[in-house]
Amino acid sequence: KKVCFVSDNNTCRSIIAEVSLRHLARQYFEVQSFGLKADRVHYLVASVLQSRDMNPNYSFSKVFEVVENQKFDIIVLMHPSLKDKLPKIDYDHELLVWDFEAIALSEDDEDRHRKALESLCDAIMKQIKTFVEKYK
Repeated sequence: KKVCFVSDNNTCRSIIAEVSLRHLARQYFEVQSFGLKADRVHYLVASVLQSRDMNPNYSFSKVFEVVENQKFDIIVLMHPSLKDKLPKIDYDHELLVWDFEAIALSEDDEDRHRKALESLCDAIMKQIKTFVEKYK
């Protein structure tokens, strides 16, 4: 099955979900992610994923236009606020809506941000495990 995770900027939540699903169940799923806008994957996100033996090197921040010619079986919005912002997708797919708040990552308090990312990774991984059990 082809799965795509969607967030605002594709720098944190959707990247964590993409890398986590690929790490846990690549034998069952092809996985991508995109953002309504794109920026670079935040260095702390990459660091936290690497500390969990997950490889974020094949994931990069991208916008819908980069993946719009691909057809996904399942599209997962990382937050309910994205429902009204999602570009029109003209093919049959299952739409899931998760509820993970964005983390405002800045350069000022790295330890606090790292702890917040660790908690976010834990929560997303828990959701990913449930997803895998249901859809594999």
